[in-house]
Amino acid sequence: MFKLYSKGCQYALRALTFVVAESDKERFQAKDICEKAEIPESFTRKVFQSLVQGGFLDAHRGPGGGYSLTRPPSEITLLEVIRAVEGEDTFDHCVLGFTECGSAKPCPLHEVWIESREMLINHLSSTTLDQMVALTLKRKMNEENRISRKTKR
Repeated sequence: MFKLYSKGCQYALRALTFVVAESDKERFQAKDICEKAEIPESFTRKVFQSLVQGGFLDAHRGPGGGYSLTRPPSEITLLEVIRAVEGEDTFDHCVLGFTECGSAKPCPLHEVWIESREMLINHLSSTTLDQMVALTLKRKMNEENRISRKTKR
């Protein structure tokens, strides 16, 4: 199965969704976010280290420590987060896994991937964390409304 990014990146995006949704708090604890996002804490702490190194989170030590965002969520794009966790070259690999794939020696999906990749990168670079949270909340509300209508029948 083709995957755009790792489980760690999925966890990072899920965790940040909860961080932004609870933006009334300046600092957050990894344990609390992991419980709410239903993601494993030990693995997510490693992902948070990547986000600290990438400059998206500050780690605070001592009593009342935890993490905080370094920039407003409206200034952090999904592409930046993905590249911080996965690496700068995350979208540069062959979609079929060939080590030698490029314009000189393309795989069967090379041209399709090049076009799709550009559209994807453009979308991810123009979507911010706060937009992702708004879309997530909207989806959740739509789902709750759908379930509510079903139970009333």
